[in-house]
Amino acid sequence: MKTKITVQFNTEFMLLLGRLLQNGFSLQQALEFMPIVFPTQKQWLHQVQTGLEAGKRLAPSLAAVSFPTHLVAQIELTELQGNLGECLLHLGQLQRIQQKRRRELVGVIAYPCFLLLFLGALIGMMQIYLFPEIAQFNPTTSATSPLQLFFRVMGTFVIMAGGLISVYLFRWHRRPLLQRLAAAFRWPFIGKTLQAYYQYCLLFDLATCLNNGLNLAEMHQLTHRLAKTSWLVQLMQQLETAVQKGGTLLANLADGVFYPPELQLVLAKGSPLQQMAKEVDLLAVIKYDELQRQLKQKVNWLQPLLFILIGIIIICTYLSILLPLYHTMEGIS
Repeated sequence: MKTKITVQFNTEFMLLLGRLLQNGFSLQQALEFMPIVFPTQKQWLHQVQTGLEAGKRLAPSLAAVSFPTHLVAQIELTELQGNLGECLLHLGQLQRIQQKRRRELVGVIAYPCFLLLFLGALIGMMQIYLFPEIAQFNPTTSATSPLQLFFRVMGTFVIMAGGLISVYLFRWHRRPLLQRLAAAFRWPFIGKTLQAYYQYCLLFDLATCLNNGLNLAEMHQLTHRLAKTSWLVQLMQQLETAVQKGGTLLANLADGVFYPPELQLVLAKGSPLQQMAKEVDLLAVIKYDELQRQLKQKVNWLQPLLFILIGIIIICTYLSILLPLYHTMEGIS
């Protein structure tokens, strides 16, 4: 029987493994201890442990058991240059924040969605029982009611938008990975948040490498040992190609949507390695806070938009009831 692995387990797994490694456990000892905490995932943990015993590193062992690809890439980079425990803690904390925002999102939209369902059921009953009765008062009137007009407009909009989005996504999926991500950064509503997430990942990886004494050339060599499907590897290859064609490093950093503008300023200063590591680490913290703020802002925007939609439906419903009655009263007078 295949064990079901959830996002919650992935988060708790990284947090616990990071804490154990930082408290002196070896990787093998940490995985041997984990079935005590996660007894229902014992089989999954055994598969990871088997991969390690076969000589694999942690990242390939996790990739073999369907661990999320973007997390595997982050773990692999850190595993190659050290400080794995801190990396796992950071990744786990970031995943925990994303889960928290997801729960907040569900909490924010649950009540409006319930109102929409209730309103939909009420309109359905009115369409069956009330509107035919109202139509009998003025059978000569065949005009479209405001409610019907609203649903026709919304239905047309949804169909057209759905078709356009489907065509766009089909073309989007056929692009190379970096082009897909760059295009996603321009999406309305969530694009800036996605960009902040990837910029944070880049800053965190760079700060981790610098803190371990690696310069930019050594980091470049390190990325060649990562999986070629990783967005970070492809980004470094793109940067290398641009520099080989005659461009400067800082000019390419300024043009890239993956690099925050502050990073260019830090690298341009030419500070000693340890000072640069502190500055990049601070940028990562700032970008982390910005990411949290953007996620919270997006969640807070959804409820008012849903209530506006509910208000429009209620107004259209009232007009659909009152306008025929008004025309009937005019006919009587």
